Amino acid sequence: MFFLSSDVGGTFVDLVLFDATRGRIFVHKVPSTGESAEGILQGVSQILKAADVSIADVARFVHGTTIATNAWLTHRGGRVLFLVTAGFKDLLEIGTQRRPELYSLTQTRPAALAPRSQAIEVRERLDAFGTVVAPLSQKEVHRVVETIRTAAPQSIAISLLFSYLNDRHEAQLAQAIRDAFPDLPVYVSSEINPEIGEYARTNTTVAAAYVGPVIDHYVASLEEGLARAGFSAPLMLMRSDDGVATTQAARRNPATMLLSGPAGGVIAAASLGDAIGADDLITFDMGGTSADFSLIAAGKPHISTERSLDGQPLRLPMLDIETISAGGGSIASVDHAGALQVGPQSAGANPGPACYGRGGTQPTLTDATLVLGIVSPDDFAGGLRLSLDLARKAIEDCVARPLNISIEQAALGMISVACAQMRQAIRGLSIERGYDIRRFSLLAFGGAGPIFGALMASDLRVEQLLIPPRPGVFAATGLLLADIKHNLQTPYSALVSKVDEAELRERLRALEGKLNEALEADRILPPRRSFRFSVDLRYVGQFHDITAPIQDPRTIGWWSADAVAAHFHELHERVYGHADRRSDVEIVNIRGHGLGEVDKPSFPPIAGCSQKTGPRSFREILLDRRSERLQCPVYSRSDLTPGDRLEGPAVVSQSDTTVLVLPQQRGEVDEYGVIHIRMKDPAK
Repeated sequence: MFFLSSDVGGTFVDLVLFDATRGRIFVHKVPSTGESAEGILQGVSQILKAADVSIADVARFVHGTTIATNAWLTHRGGRVLFLVTAGFKDLLEIGTQRRPELYSLTQTRPAALAPRSQAIEVRERLDAFGTVVAPLSQKEVHRVVETIRTAAPQSIAISLLFSYLNDRHEAQLAQAIRDAFPDLPVYVSSEINPEIGEYARTNTTVAAAYVGPVIDHYVASLEEGLARAGFSAPLMLMRSDDGVATTQAARRNPATMLLSGPAGGVIAAASLGDAIGADDLITFDMGGTSADFSLIAAGKPHISTERSLDGQPLRLPMLDIETISAGGGSIASVDHAGALQVGPQSAGANPGPACYGRGGTQPTLTDATLVLGIVSPDDFAGGLRLSLDLARKAIEDCVARPLNISIEQAALGMISVACAQMRQAIRGLSIERGYDIRRFSLLAFGGAGPIFGALMASDLRVEQLLIPPRPGVFAATGLLLADIKHNLQTPYSALVSKVDEAELRERLRALEGKLNEALEADRILPPRRSFRFSVDLRYVGQFHDITAPIQDPRTIGWWSADAVAAHFHELHERVYGHADRRSDVEIVNIRGHGLGEVDKPSFPPIAGCSQKTGPRSFREILLDRRSERLQCPVYSRSDLTPGDRLEGPAVVSQSDTTVLVLPQQRGEVDEYGVIHIRMKDPAK
């Protein structure tokens, strides 16, 4: 039985093929082709050919993609027509009074995903309790349908006032539109985000409609290409909430695909951490275009229910991943004031860094590592041969000469600026949220993560740096470790101290019934289904809420008001730095999560070897502007076995990345092939 995964990044498509029968893993990389599925199909064909496997033998294909993220960030989503209650046409334009910079007089608001010219006001009204005040007539429904026919949108978003309490009018409109336009995708707020807060609920629904046409087109082309190649097994898509979904489920709410790309790395990190006994991790996934960070505490990745993405509020369960524009392809430049900048522009896959020799002339972080000797021109991920001369020329022309410094000093400066940006992102996820970073391990992966990981670990003073066996395809491996997941929520308002236990149990059972139906549609057998529940809590009168898990309502003594309130106080103190244990706590939402367990690979131990591993070669690297180049041993990752030690400075070369060990660091390989890198003297 074979399982296949592909992870699309800004520079490469990473593929992993797992042979469950023999425990073999095959990996492959191909250049990314952007929004086209052609590159993925070529990569699938190549990895199957290399493994001598027929596509008919693949039991499951899991795909992670940045297609929705790219459409969002580049503002190339579909043309959305959104339906709102009469009088609320300006809802998205007005938004809220929350501003990123509270006292700035010049800041601008992000443009609405759908301007007011693309809004249709619907004559109907519910009150704050969900009671019909003004009914939705058939005549009004007909008028709306005809208006849609004239506008010819690519998708429809429906968000009517207080519909999270009563979805009758939204359902009536959606059915009429679907009957009239069978091929037009319709997204309804009572399905996407049935939660109080008109602006956030509407914006989340419009977000689903905005990326929906892009996802539909992309997935359809991928499915068609796979079908032509003879693939008949299920195609699964990685979502933002650490679960995978069928293509049908993902299309029902395409906004869940907005962080599909980096999610696989977090899942793989949690699984590997469990295997090696590292429960507290900071993940550091650095590729060609961006760097992604996430925090795993006590073995559990943190999932947020609300976040801002490119300035737009979204209310969907998502892994708490921080992304910045810092990758191997990030371009360095000198601004008008003479300051060195790195990113956010990236050279991407085409033309790529200057050293690729594909026409790129701007210096990137990859060029800097090549100039410093950290990576080799003849031994680079993806099998590319790099040009040192082109890298030096790009850095000299664009950085060294404008700053009147040497090429080497410019390269060191580029790396220093990028590391400073990435350290700040990590501190925002950890220290600023009350976590002691010194007890966490930094898990570095991606094509560039193991290169920069040693520099980051040294400055952050984390417990250790961990490098998995196949860092370049680690995120793609994580896709195979994810279970099918469905999330549902419903509003529920009550003081914790006055909850009607029987009523709450019935509401939770209703959610479980819907989740069961969803897993049944995914063909998950009952023994492989499980359910979890949580509640959104806040102090009475408070605006922000915190999600906390609760026990399964089928267990004895499952509900304890005192225990739930005490847990909320603890969470509030950790998140916000204070708690008021005398204040009443209220529930505002209840959530259900249905999991469908799928067959998946594991991280197996590897065989040891009594023979001591030695370096295959040596090369000179420069790591400090105050020092000379160091003679550095170069090891092959394939030679390393459990128990091997690496004294820094050292470089480990492998097909998908390069691992750097600093002079003040020491590395040791464990039974799973993971390199543990620690400071030689922890006091320094």
